[in-house]
Amino acid sequence: MAGEKLLTELQCKAAKPKEKMYYLNDGGGLRLRVMPDGKRNWLYRFRLDKKEQTNSLGVYPTVSLQEARAKLSQAKHHVKAGVKPSLAARIEKANKIIQTQATFGLIASEWLVHNKVNWSDHHYERNEGLLRRYLLPDLEHLPIDSIPEHYLVSILREFYDSGVKESARRARAVAAQIFSYAKATHRGTKNPARDMSDNPYFKKPPVNHFKALPKSDIAALMAELNKKGVDQILDVKTICALKMAIYTGLRDNSIRGARWGEINLKQEIWTVPSERMKSGRLHIVPLPKQGVLALTELKPLTYRDDDSFIFPSLGKNRYMAENTLRLALHRLGFKVTVHGMRSLITDVLHENGYVSEVIERQLDHADTNQVRKAYLRSDFMDQRILMMQWFADWCDSGATVKGGAK
Repeated sequence: MAGEKLLTELQCKAAKPKEKMYYLNDGGGLRLRVMPDGKRNWLYRFRLDKKEQTNSLGVYPTVSLQEARAKLSQAKHHVKAGVKPSLAARIEKANKIIQTQATFGLIASEWLVHNKVNWSDHHYERNEGLLRRYLLPDLEHLPIDSIPEHYLVSILREFYDSGVKESARRARAVAAQIFSYAKATHRGTKNPARDMSDNPYFKKPPVNHFKALPKSDIAALMAELNKKGVDQILDVKTICALKMAIYTGLRDNSIRGARWGEINLKQEIWTVPSERMKSGRLHIVPLPKQGVLALTELKPLTYRDDDSFIFPSLGKNRYMAENTLRLALHRLGFKVTVHGMRSLITDVLHENGYVSEVIERQLDHADTNQVRKAYLRSDFMDQRILMMQWFADWCDSGATVKGGAK
């Protein structure tokens, strides 16, 4: 602009409309266009790709002369780089929009929805729970690219030190997938959770195998579950779910996610769909009379239609949380896991003469003998009906029923 006569703010304010449009030049390609209707706006005239082009820098007086010159400087920088200023402005606007939408919480929510179709109910529930309990309280509203590794370490370290070591480690893995998703969708540039994957502080805890209920405790447990009124400290849904674990041998996830359409009380069977079975196979289990009774008593409380959950949670369209049954057993004084009930069933049935193949079929265990697996296709339903009724009677009698397999 050296040597050129520059505009003053007073000149810009005093510019009056004429019959025809006219310009006031400020030099360097910047000029103020004055329209016949009195509207004034800043224009930048430049050459790019051997063509003369014009770019708007805003409306006067909303954009002052000083601000227009600052915009001119930035626009010239883009032209020098071979980029049209209007394109650079659209990119900048898009980036600002992305930044406002690129919070950890919003991206995490999108990540869950994106993956849900390919996950089992159990896998979705676990990831959603880890996210909700360990990550969102501190990270939800933060721009995802603003989260440093040391902050993530401090959050997870607090949980790790509190005793939930494996959960803290799994939460880190979930966070790593969310940061990776942000990068894949061009809303993040780094992955601090992945960078801390080999952090020696977060050592893998020793494996604690599922603790089974001792046979000597079954009478006490059944007595607790059968308490009524003010003596009963558990919710009726939780009691019924625990009884299903005992009377059927189904895994925790298969029970909690059950819907009423899976239950046939007249035929006394429960058909668990393949997506909720660890084996990935549809599984039909017989219901002993005690199980039928427990479900019949619960049905008026949770049945709306066949698609409704048998064991719903307080949340909308959700079922019982992952740790509910384990914690319920602990409240009753039994420091065991629900999965450990399967070990109890296995031991008791074997000791009382029931055939291994029948027991394994009831528990939906995979047969490791490939030849036997290929030829043994029976579901042993008749034998399993008798076997599980005997086991239910054994439990309800305080583990005193004799006889077993004939």
